[in-house]
Amino acid sequence: MKFRSKMVLAYTTVALLVSLILGIAVARISLQYEMTSQKNNLRVSAKSYVTQMDGRLSRMDAIMKYILSDSALLESIHWLAKAQNGDISSRYVLEARSNLGTGLTTEYIMKNSYRTVFFNQDSFLASSAIYATGKGVLAKQRLISEFDVEEIPYLDPVVAAQGESVIVSSHPDYWGYNDPVPVYSLMKALRGDGMGFLEVENRVDSLDLLEKSDPDIEFLIVVNGEELLYASDKEYGTKLAEHETEKIWGLQENQILTENGAIYTKAVSSDFDLTVLAYKKSALLEKERGQLFFISFVATLATFGISLAMIIFWAGILTKPIKSLQETVENTNIENLKDNQHLDGAGAPDEFQELIRAYQAMMLRLDEALQNEKQAAKLQLQAQFDTLQAQVNPHFIYNVLNTISSRAVLDNDEAICEMCGSLGTMLRYSTNNKERYASVEKELEYLDSYFYLLKARHENSLDVSIDVDRKIRKQVIPKMTLQQLVENSVKHGFQNMDTGRHISVTGRVEKERWIIRVQDNGSGVPARTLLKLQERLEEVRRDILERSKPAEMEIGGMGLVNTYARCLLLYLEDLVFEMENVPDGRGFMVTVGTKRPRKAEKE
Repeated sequence: MKFRSKMVLAYTTVALLVSLILGIAVARISLQYEMTSQKNNLRVSAKSYVTQMDGRLSRMDAIMKYILSDSALLESIHWLAKAQNGDISSRYVLEARSNLGTGLTTEYIMKNSYRTVFFNQDSFLASSAIYATGKGVLAKQRLISEFDVEEIPYLDPVVAAQGESVIVSSHPDYWGYNDPVPVYSLMKALRGDGMGFLEVENRVDSLDLLEKSDPDIEFLIVVNGEELLYASDKEYGTKLAEHETEKIWGLQENQILTENGAIYTKAVSSDFDLTVLAYKKSALLEKERGQLFFISFVATLATFGISLAMIIFWAGILTKPIKSLQETVENTNIENLKDNQHLDGAGAPDEFQELIRAYQAMMLRLDEALQNEKQAAKLQLQAQFDTLQAQVNPHFIYNVLNTISSRAVLDNDEAICEMCGSLGTMLRYSTNNKERYASVEKELEYLDSYFYLLKARHENSLDVSIDVDRKIRKQVIPKMTLQQLVENSVKHGFQNMDTGRHISVTGRVEKERWIIRVQDNGSGVPARTLLKLQERLEEVRRDILERSKPAEMEIGGMGLVNTYARCLLLYLEDLVFEMENVPDGRGFMVTVGTKRPRKAEKE
């Protein structure tokens, strides 16, 4: 069997097993999720039916409260009660009957009920008109001409309720003369001797319009504990209400029961004696399970088919002529082959052995080139630093010699000896090329000698203060950084100032960085000059970080640019270097530091 065929067969077996495992797992998870969704949906639907029925019954109860809150209608009911004992004239009786007939036929009552009826023990009947949505009041709604209160079949529980509202389950409309329709009622016996009864009716078939979140969920509405008011599936619902076991009707509210493949739940109204039993038949659940199994099966086949197609495709790609793959590897860079540099070609076909040897040879060449490049870059950076450091020394000596000469001409004082001692200390520190960097503490010691020379030259016209936090005295900076910043203030910051000159050196830890700030109280730097200086610093930054180009400067033209270049070579992207005029024309300040602390190091 060819290598390509073996590869296809092996990976096809793996793909088949993985597809079967994934298909079974997806089917199980989908079934569990679907059953959980069905149960939650059943609970929500049962609660929704209860809420909708509460709304309907509440509107019916509101109609009775509306009638009893109308003083004219209530007075008419009282007159008719008294008329049964002959205590009121016939004129008032006729007026009361007329008021009741008119008062019940209002738009509010008609729109919220099929029929609203008042009747009393004297066989008086007043009814609202029948109203159809979009058609208005329907004509030819004839009522029964006479009745006996004691013969009304559903009156006993209403009387026993003693004035409380009672739900009357499904029954034919007692008051219609022709073709009475099935209705359900909310009734109340009015308190008082002979006060009569109020009945608000709605058609049972109006319950077909209850909103369903899931059309496959059926439900029963039971009132007064055991009376079936409505069944969405009349045949199955009636059978369920009459013959099912107590196990179903004994459900707790929101509890789910699985019985004979169907699921049931129950919701109870908190306002009325009403219970909703919602259920989903086993046939529908089995159908949905079958759909899930079918989808899982199709997904498994699709996964296997896609996997098989990819296996065949990649097998063809991987078994192309080895020579072509060898050439591809030889032209590949080190980044995408770094993890495969230890491949072993023992026992592999000749073509694979050639490929591995070519790969290893390429890795050796790339590794050698990379090491050479790193060494060259390191030497280049070191040369840049040495060049910049070497430029500092003659620049400094040039300025110090000017200071000593000026002092010798003005006053042949013994202070010159002390100045020479300080100068010797400074020269030893500045000309020591073995140490390119220094701690902040050493820089401050060097700065003390430099300040002595400055005060010797400027006498009392220059005041110096140093306040550097001990937390940063061990941090590393390029040698003579602080001296150059102070010298910049002396040379350029105090033009046209002979007295009151002050230089402060402060060091602090701010947030996640440490800084040293040199500030003078001179006249500051003109905005145009400051802009040019910032542009020069940006050019130096690009030369060093992007172009790998040495930043060279002549004596007398270094200053801040030289300091910035040396700090950039040490700190790179972590450098903090800021120049700005102090607000309100109170001088110029330079801030240097780094975002990450570094320990002192020697080379």
